[in-house]
Amino acid sequence: LVLRPEGTASVFRAYIENGMQSDPQPVKLWYYGPFFRYERPQAGRYRQFWQVGFEMLGDEAPVLDAKTILIAYNLLKEIGFKKITVNINSIGCEECMADYKKALAHFLKERTGIVCPDCKKRYKKNILRVLDCKDPKCKQVFSEAPQVLDYLCAPCKGHFKQVLEFLEEVAVPYRLDPFLVRGLDYYNRTVFEIALNDNSLVGGGRYDALSKALKTDDIPAVGFSMGVERAVALMKEKEIKLKLKRKKSVFIIQVGDLAKRKAFKIIEELRQKKINVFEAISKDSMRVQLTKANKLAINIVLIIGQREALNDTVIIKDMKTGKQVTIKQDNIVREIKERFKKS
Repeated sequence: LVLRPEGTASVFRAYIENGMQSDPQPVKLWYYGPFFRYERPQAGRYRQFWQVGFEMLGDEAPVLDAKTILIAYNLLKEIGFKKITVNINSIGCEECMADYKKALAHFLKERTGIVCPDCKKRYKKNILRVLDCKDPKCKQVFSEAPQVLDYLCAPCKGHFKQVLEFLEEVAVPYRLDPFLVRGLDYYNRTVFEIALNDNSLVGGGRYDALSKALKTDDIPAVGFSMGVERAVALMKEKEIKLKLKRKKSVFIIQVGDLAKRKAFKIIEELRQKKINVFEAISKDSMRVQLTKANKLAINIVLIIGQREALNDTVIIKDMKTGKQVTIKQDNIVREIKERFKKS
């Protein structure tokens, strides 16, 4: 018997035990519930706490890392938080990390006498955790430490570059933090935190390595979690009140690299206009995407192929009647809202 410390491993195990590998990938899951930590209680951090999390499993596409960050960022923005910061880094794969740990160990070996007692323990047990230290003296020491970005292999560099490009496509402001590593051992490649001033609200990243810990087939995954008590405390401090409203939905389909970029931007534009959008943006097959739209029983589907991407147009298809028209991308919001009024 154990009190669960977090939700990611439980969601991952549920994905495996319920045969979700055979479902269309990626599988998107969320959770909400009580968790427990063994540490000294402090403001906003309790022994028992509530957490909400979101996971995408079964696909390693960089666009999903960006999508996960965008979901977390938009969640905080829609709650009402302003001036939030996305801190992001890549810690690479197992091979990258092995090289980086050696370099960090060599750097720290000559400085163990000037770091705090906790960092001395972390040096022997889990050296990456020294980078999380909040002691001002340690932070000064580690500011001169090797940076993991300099040890990334070519595939990991390419993956991270695409993640940042997708974030830039939708104008999500981010700050590269070369010493951000996250606390859990199963993370690899993209890691991120979203903070309000010095208060971290959301943390997450890619955790393809978790499948090895559970001794199963390689299963790529990415996700985030948010502590509810800390978020609620900040909402009270900022006098933020939620306004919830159910929305009608559209599904967006893209085929081709340029179309994927256009679709990624349109999804965000529609979200900003309070239009609920479903997608399978990591997929390239129109058949797969149409199948998902049908399963979700969504009647309005937007289709962007290579021609539409080049011409700045989009096909709007009525899934009930099968009729479709081509319009300029600038007119999408108006057309969708008119169709919502009629439905």
